[in-house]
Amino acid sequence: MKSYVSQQYSLLLIFLLLPLSNYYAQSFVVEKISGDVKVQRGTNEEWENVTVNQTLNGEDVLLTGIDAFIQLNRDGDRFILKDNSALGLNYVKSISINDLLLALAREDIRNLHNINGDDGTKNTAVYGEKIVDADLTQPAQSDFGLKKLNGAIQLAENGFKETSILAARETYRKYPSTKSKIELRMVFANILSGLKIFDEAIAELNDMKKYASQSELEIIDGKISEIYMKIGK
Repeated sequence: MKSYVSQQYSLLLIFLLLPLSNYYAQSFVVEKISGDVKVQRGTNEEWENVTVNQTLNGEDVLLTGIDAFIQLNRDGDRFILKDNSALGLNYVKSISINDLLLALAREDIRNLHNINGDDGTKNTAVYGEKIVDADLTQPAQSDFGLKKLNGAIQLAENGFKETSILAARETYRKYPSTKSKIELRMVFANILSGLKIFDEAIAELNDMKKYASQSELEIIDGKISEIYMKIGK
């Protein structure tokens, strides 16, 4: 029988997961494609070719090859995913700072759950663990993680800074080798600082120290000092 604490933890996890459902209601129409672009539909573990005029939704994951891109239209708003990138379309969404903080709390719970055991997610192609398609170079997990970070950066470039943070955090958790990509992680630390979420920015920078070289440590420490000056500490 589960302990009281375990039961409360499970209830809290369910509560924090509930707001995710509205991420998947949005739909996108494919306007343009160039090169090799694949999509993974919902829980389907196979990668399929994307076609012009196809309708995609927030449950889908896009993957672009070298020199490829895809342009999407969502109610008149356009989004382009460039080459060598991967992105879950649930992240192409504007959210408030409060929603971001709540989602980061969800991510912290997932990370804690990972430490204690299975995180409850499938190790399947939904998360890029298994890519099966003869026409698509099959990237290792580390390669797919880099593609996901590329996609997260493009979110920020298109104005979706809040969800770019969430996409990056998910990538660090599911593809731990990406935690050592200090230059890319600095992009998201700077976004957090720019959004004035200073505690999260400092926590991100301190975590980066675990994977940084000596020269990178100096840059990280300089950034932390810069943030402390902003907040008067």
